[in-house]
Amino acid sequence: MYRKIIYQKYLTSLIPIEEIEKIFSTPMKFQKEIIDVLPKDKEAKIIDLGCGYGRLLNSLKSMGYKNLYGVEIGKEESQFLKHKGFNIINTDIIEFLKNNKEKFDVIFMMDVLEHFKKDEIVEILPLLKRMQKGSIIIRVPNAEAIFKGSIMYGDFTHETFFTKRSFIQLFKVFGFEDVRVYPAYSFSDTLKGKVKKAIYLSYVKWYKFLLSLDNPASVEYFIPTQNLLGIVK
Repeated sequence: MYRKIIYQKYLTSLIPIEEIEKIFSTPMKFQKEIIDVLPKDKEAKIIDLGCGYGRLLNSLKSMGYKNLYGVEIGKEESQFLKHKGFNIINTDIIEFLKNNKEKFDVIFMMDVLEHFKKDEIVEILPLLKRMQKGSIIIRVPNAEAIFKGSIMYGDFTHETFFTKRSFIQLFKVFGFEDVRVYPAYSFSDTLKGKVKKAIYLSYVKWYKFLLSLDNPASVEYFIPTQNLLGIVK
């Protein structure tokens, strides 16, 4: 019930309309783990499930990728991207996955899986596996993050949160063999960004030390960033 109400104006409830065009036009800087799994073939079929207002799709387009698709339940977002010339399917992700017969070289689900309940997620994963040809790239809120509240609870529609351990567990249960989870750092490559990262990592070092005193076994899986990046091959 609440999804139907909120998703009608999901885009403009989070971002001022005058900012959307600016953000859309600013290319994303993909971290190395994503770059490493993007196909060299610019004709590769890539789909972004829950594509929002399409900054990711537009960034891939600027990199030369031509065979791009998006699935988005929000009408505002879908209309915005259709006006930009993108191939967008305006529907619920689960319904799309149930009806889809095609395979894709890359499947993106960035900041999406957390919007589903656990029963829905276990329905989604086998359907993802059916359409997977190459890599699945997923970003989700990290329930174990040091500063997690603003990401986890900053969106009323968030339902489920993950840790590195629970993410790997979930995908292994459904037969995905190569599951890797990385920190999703947001620091820039500028001098200022590097200084910020150095300060942050020094804090993380002490946090991990304290964590090891409480539960040494948990340190192996600990990731400090507010989001996790999962690469599933």
